[in-house]
Amino acid sequence: MKQKGGEFSGVVVEQSRILPKYLGKYPSFFEKQMNELDRLYELMEGSRAIHLYGKGRSGNAAVSLALRLKHFGYNVWFIGDVVKERIRSGDLVILFSGSGETSEVIDVAKRAKRDKANVVAITSYRDSTLTEYSDLIFLLPGGLEKRKGWEYLEAQLAPESVKEPLFYGGGEFETMAYLFQETLISGIGKYKKIPSGVVAMEHERDEIIEVK
Repeated sequence: MKQKGGEFSGVVVEQSRILPKYLGKYPSFFEKQMNELDRLYELMEGSRAIHLYGKGRSGNAAVSLALRLKHFGYNVWFIGDVVKERIRSGDLVILFSGSGETSEVIDVAKRAKRDKANVVAITSYRDSTLTEYSDLIFLLPGGLEKRKGWEYLEAQLAPESVKEPLFYGGGEFETMAYLFQETLISGIGKYKKIPSGVVAMEHERDEIIEVK
């Protein structure tokens, strides 16, 4: 039975209806960058270690990808952790930044290139400081511009019927970044024929332990 609800719940429900329309173009970003996806997979498979980093909500997507890759048996490190491994020559560094101008992320890219690692930028802008230090670029929409002069025609996915931004505080890129890592992980699992139960086996047990 459909509930009537109040004014607030009605607004939330309306937002939930807009989101699927907003994501309608999502598959096209993968279809247009299939060569980049193949190259990313080659780098992941051929690297001694994979290092990931991002700030804020982009960092959440990077952490999620690191966790899921760890479940699949990759040697993975999140650069923002206290316990981390040094980036070495030939390692893979995957960096998330919608604008491509996040100073902390750029610093990591510079250090990675100094250490002769392969750098992958997940960003919205091909012409950014981050991409100058990247070997591979995968574009996702929605990153906020932090300097004038950039043009990325698909930076806004919202349909014309949506007159106001769907997310507060520029959440488009972060939403896409999280979906990107989920899609990438699913693709790796299917391609390598990894049983779905592997993740469950690797996941930390949450049950309560009784002390006798």
